[in-house]
Amino acid sequence: MIKSYFRLLDDFEFPQTSKDIRKIYDDITQGEIDSQELPDGEIFRKETTYIFMKKSGSGKVVHQGITPESEIISLTERLLNFINNDSDIPNLIKVAVSHYYFGYIHPFYDGNGRTSRFISSMYLSKDLGNISTLSLSRGCNKYKTKYLEAFEISNSIRSRGEMNSFIETFLEIIIEALKQMNTELKEKSLLLNMALKKLDDEPKLQGLTKNHKDIMFVLAQNHFFDSSSGLTVSDLAEMFEKSAVTIRKIVKELLDFSLVEQEGERPAYFCIRHKYFEE
Repeated sequence: MIKSYFRLLDDFEFPQTSKDIRKIYDDITQGEIDSQELPDGEIFRKETTYIFMKKSGSGKVVHQGITPESEIISLTERLLNFINNDSDIPNLIKVAVSHYYFGYIHPFYDGNGRTSRFISSMYLSKDLGNISTLSLSRGCNKYKTKYLEAFEISNSIRSRGEMNSFIETFLEIIIEALKQMNTELKEKSLLLNMALKKLDDEPKLQGLTKNHKDIMFVLAQNHFFDSSSGLTVSDLAEMFEKSAVTIRKIVKELLDFSLVEQEGERPAYFCIRHKYFEE
């Protein structure tokens, strides 16, 4: 799934047919769906599936996915025609409506939510840009109760499919996720600038090469933004497109200057000295 989301940062093609939807589903759920829950129709599922009430935990059925498969295909094609071609409706509204409609069709036994969120993220890129679209899945996870309630409200008999409530909730979740993303990016930008200044002023680096400083900066990013214990020589060699011998020599010199630390062996992981940025 993570690899699939990386595609949103590059060029991609919007789905045009039901088979395109199935391909997206296969890509982002590969190896994550139980074999008995995989699609068993020509493109989608061929049997009935049910959506249960999540808020109360009562197990009450709140919606039955569309059947038969021929109708699933027909409604999915209608959805794609709507989101790809209807220019009279603002794109953000089309994405919200389509997101609900995909859940209403429920073309798969399992994996509908993650597939719908990925597809919606693709179309949100038109207005929000590629990086900001990554906030949708995160926002839906953070505000999961609110997100699921929005579906249940629109699915209820009383609402009769009225969409305003769902559209408002969907857009509110995106806005809140974007606000949090903006705050975190500002914080991370400050950390990177602080790291750069610290390395620029580091006297031990003055007599060394640019490669030494560049590796220190990469290790600084690993220190601030990655929960791992460091990077291996192989990792650094791949990043800098240099031989392992060259990287190992540079890392040894940084170790000798007590700028980095080693953790473990075979493989050995290297990281910035833990208290370096606190001094």
